[in-house]
Amino acid sequence: MSTRSKRMLRRTARRITSWTRMVAIVPSIGLLILGFALSVKTLMAAIDVTIDGVVLGHDSILGVAARYIEYADLFLLSVALYLMSLGLFTLFVSDRIPLPKWLRFSDFDDLKERLISVICVMIGVFFLGRVLEASISGIDLLWLGLASSVVICALTVFVKLVIDHRAE
Repeated sequence: MSTRSKRMLRRTARRITSWTRMVAIVPSIGLLILGFALSVKTLMAAIDVTIDGVVLGHDSILGVAARYIEYADLFLLSVALYLMSLGLFTLFVSDRIPLPKWLRFSDFDDLKERLISVICVMIGVFFLGRVLEASISGIDLLWLGLASSVVICALTVFVKLVIDHRAE
């Protein structure tokens, strides 16, 4: 094979490889749509609970507070979906989107670390919601707290030992 043929083959392979990164557009758009849909649905549910519980007085204030905590959790998830969408797009498709410094993704590990931190907060918010609505108590509440702690600790160890270790 001649040198010219080898160069053409390498150039063609590079073009094909560069276009395959566009596969990330599908999950990026999907996550964006899911995040938006979840935000809208959560907002509608929060308005409904506010009208029913606060304005009309059909629910206790602690019940409303517990639902608000759940909605905060769902809004947090919708923001996490948006961040994942943005991260996939900037990592694989185009890094020319102007982002604040705190929102830039340099590699896939950055994206995983952001997702893990949101998951840890969501677990804490979920636990707080169960405490406020008093749906569980006693030993069940203790087990839920311990299970939540174990998952958060495991994710923290994963970030420190696996993700942060790769950066060194």
